[in-house]
Amino acid sequence: MSLDVIESPPTLSPAYEDSLIFEFPLSERVRTWLRLEELFSRTRSHAARREAIDHRLALLGIFDIVDTATRSDLKTDLLSELDRQRTLWTAQLENPDVAREALEEFLSDLEAVIHDLHAQVGKVGFHLRDSEWLQTVRQRAATPGGACVFELPMLLSWMQRAEHDRKQMLKEWLAPIAPLEEAVVLVLRLLRESTSISHEVARQGSFHRALANSRSPMLATVEIEADQAVVPEVSANKYTVNIRFLEHSGQFMRATRAMAAHRDVAFRLGLCSL
Repeated sequence: MSLDVIESPPTLSPAYEDSLIFEFPLSERVRTWLRLEELFSRTRSHAARREAIDHRLALLGIFDIVDTATRSDLKTDLLSELDRQRTLWTAQLENPDVAREALEEFLSDLEAVIHDLHAQVGKVGFHLRDSEWLQTVRQRAATPGGACVFELPMLLSWMQRAEHDRKQMLKEWLAPIAPLEEAVVLVLRLLRESTSISHEVARQGSFHRALANSRSPMLATVEIEADQAVVPEVSANKYTVNIRFLEHSGQFMRATRAMAAHRDVAFRLGLCSL
């Protein structure tokens, strides 16, 4: 399945002309999904460019993806969630208020992602073991500064190959982990589309709300006007959500305990749960 079909939408539609939107994972599995989303995006961006230095960064990005994906039972987690979503959305086919054609297209895309992920054989990144020099670069890259070209003449040699050759090799190394990317992108899309948005005010820089819904939020989004010069810290569980804003000026930041007596902070809060 092509990633052109499954596009990741914005976290939420900006309400302010010039705003910042922050995302906060509220579970470890969502934290892993978001890390992988960013790593895949960054890696593909570097791989699409022309310069050897960008392709070097793309190669290191592949190693980061594999290392992140192998820290948990990621594939099983994703398949379980996708299967659950397939069951939920299939049940909506008989709902007269649902656009059946659009839903059938979505279910077809969902089925393709599940099929591709099921077809992924072995552990994530297992294909990289076929290349001794890839393994050498990967091991060196685990040490800060270890992947410098003077440490790895073979990496320098690869960087001096033709642009087309480097791009082709990066494409081949990314292909076996593309099903994982498709699954992560789709699950995060569904999660973000479940966002319940409200306009809120943090009195003296602090906000607390008790949650009536028993389902624990998995992702929180906070949108603020950029000129407020604050950044949020979020914590939540199935019972409450707490937000504390930090005021910053230039390179410095201090807790809003200092700014609390001076002003309130208006923001939009989004809570997402599958």
